[in-house]
Amino acid sequence: MREAEPKRLVVFGVTGHLGQQLVEKIAEGDWPIGELIGVASAGSAGAEFEFRGEFLDVVSEWPVLKGRDLVFICTPPAEALEIVREALRAEVPCVDCTGALGNQPDVPMPSPTDLSAAAADGDHLDEWSNAPLLEIPSGTSLAWAPVLEALSVSRVVGTVLCSASALGQNGVSALSGESIALFNQVDEPELGPAAQAVAFDVIPGSGIDCERVRSDLSRLLGRELRLDLASVLVPTFVGEGASLALELSDPANRETVEACLEATEGITIVRDGLGSRGLVAVEGDLAAPIGPTLRDTIGSDEILIGRVEPDSSLPVGVGWRLWLAFDPLRLTADHALRLARRRLGLG
Repeated sequence: MREAEPKRLVVFGVTGHLGQQLVEKIAEGDWPIGELIGVASAGSAGAEFEFRGEFLDVVSEWPVLKGRDLVFICTPPAEALEIVREALRAEVPCVDCTGALGNQPDVPMPSPTDLSAAAADGDHLDEWSNAPLLEIPSGTSLAWAPVLEALSVSRVVGTVLCSASALGQNGVSALSGESIALFNQVDEPELGPAAQAVAFDVIPGSGIDCERVRSDLSRLLGRELRLDLASVLVPTFVGEGASLALELSDPANRETVEACLEATEGITIVRDGLGSRGLVAVEGDLAAPIGPTLRDTIGSDEILIGRVEPDSSLPVGVGWRLWLAFDPLRLTADHALRLARRRLGLG
């Protein structure tokens, strides 16, 4: 089999959390890279990023896109459309990770299930294999969709607990600065992107774009879903958690629910582990605690599920509660790269 030609990639938003995650995952894999250009705002002028042992300059002026093999967009959504237009003019395929094109039905949004089916089908070309634009769902949607699909859920109510990383590097920096100021009893720094202090507090309604999640899930599942969700920003640095209350189309017992989840690619059931008792002291004669926590998601590409419990407000077997913990940045980067490999014919 002939080796693939080295690819020339451009990553817009390379200094952000998602851009950095993409670069790290490309470096770890077997991607044949001839050129990797990282683009960021003028504020990042003079910065560098590491790729396979080399330090590459971050550029603030857009490179010529013509002749490149693929463009990744990891910028804020407001900046994405201009990049998309330039990529179309240059006839370079574009993977948008911002959600800017999520409501455009003519822009394909393949699900993880679609990618797995495509990989199993070998050389079969899907309708999106040659698409000029490809849209990536949010990390929250990528975590929820496999669960809802595996269990044939008809209704879900969820509360999302977002870490400061949901607001980008500025969000993490703001939380760090506020925490240090409170510990040292000095004046708090200027407010970060949450527009109010986050340290030692929770902020309802902040974190993720709930409307984007609703739209993404409808497209990923291929059907309308009775769904309600709320978002809360919590004073942690990484990961995301979600408490889901599910109503199943067909009743199922716990063994069936867990078996369906465990059979789904990318999901791991966590039946024990630290962190489930909050501030309750851990004593030897108590039942083993049930995880997982947001810390457990560090470095993991898996959707971790624990606390599988019946919902007594619904008929037996119909209602279930689940706790999800995952790293939305890693899920997004992994999905974007799997899709990009398929688009570039790298398998």
